[in-house]
Amino acid sequence: MAMPATNGSVAPTEVEAAFDIDVAAIRRSSTADQVAQVLRAKITEGALPPGTPLPEVSLADSLGVSRNTIREALRILAREGLVEHHLHRGAFVAVLDEEDIADIFRVRRIIEASAAEAAVDADPERLRPLREAAEQMVAAAAAGDASGVVAGDIEFHRRLVSLLGSSRLNRFFEGMQGELWLCLAMVARSESESQAMAAKHLELCEALEHGSSPTAARGQILDHLVPCEVELSEIARDLGERRAKLAR
Repeated sequence: MAMPATNGSVAPTEVEAAFDIDVAAIRRSSTADQVAQVLRAKITEGALPPGTPLPEVSLADSLGVSRNTIREALRILAREGLVEHHLHRGAFVAVLDEEDIADIFRVRRIIEASAAEAAVDADPERLRPLREAAEQMVAAAAAGDASGVVAGDIEFHRRLVSLLGSSRLNRFFEGMQGELWLCLAMVARSESESQAMAAKHLELCEALEHGSSPTAARGQILDHLVPCEVELSEIARDLGERRAKLAR
């Protein structure tokens, strides 16, 4: 029988028991992360559109992994907002409706408008990551890399939020990344539209770098977000109407 520690510390046998780790579970989890990464890319690139079924058996067979691994990968994506589960029907690529879009952008306006105000007084060195993200978008657009433009867009706004200097807000915004990817994946953009999107972010970056007041900076980010919300709401409405017709 193990003797209890006398100095208030945990006895060695208790420590060993606490670290009795299931190595097989770790390996499965690691594989699930890799599978989630593959599926995440397919979703955000538009190869798996909103509403696409994600059957465990078919995915397990095509990816050469167990159903348990697929199940864990789908849980990861569900936490990110990319996948939703329907009782008795299984997992599907998440579908954002008009209400979802309105809620996402309500949150974005609050956080990103405050971040734009913070950019006014930010040291130029702190604004450099914003410019780098915008330039990443421009380079991706020039190369015809639509997914690179989307990645740069999300990174730009993540770096904008980081100007608030709040680790909690950063974590909160990170938690929205899946839904932001879904939003951007809803829009099929031509090469010229991708270039225009990249140019807008570069212009926004320059406006924030040379902003005259917090009020002006707030207005600039809202002018950027509002048209995006309108466009996505229209797409969500059309998708909803199409799905409703198919369900009849």
